[in-house]
Amino acid sequence: MVQHILVGVDGSHPSVEAAHYAMGLAEQTHAKLTFVFVIETPQVIPVGPLSGYVTTSAPRSQEDVKKAEAIVEQIAREKPALAVTTRVELGTPAEVMCELAGQLEVDLLVVGARGHNAAQRFLIGSVSDRVVHHAPCPVLVVRR
Repeated sequence: MVQHILVGVDGSHPSVEAAHYAMGLAEQTHAKLTFVFVIETPQVIPVGPLSGYVTTSAPRSQEDVKKAEAIVEQIAREKPALAVTTRVELGTPAEVMCELAGQLEVDLLVVGARGHNAAQRFLIGSVSDRVVHHAPCPVLVVRR
């Protein structure tokens, strides 16, 4: 039986659709929901034999955290009757969601499908694909 659902949300249309799908499941099963927004931390890539390096993006700010909190809280307010917890975490999205699923002992992890083409999946990978292969619980990928 599904009693606790973890939903990965990043503000994109596919993730919002996944959140709505999970809310429908929670209504039917009376499960509690946890929405998590994972802010990806910049990766540091060493360059050459010297001590130089390049980062993949700018460092994250408190403003980024506030925006993420606003996104998950806005979605949670859509169904006030549901038991919803919101979280913002820093790290690699797939890794954080899988670790959190284990820590919270959730019964189901729900993510949206981005719809990358084959070349994009090869070059940058897919969060949903990594979650499907590494989560400690069943995973539902919502594709709309």
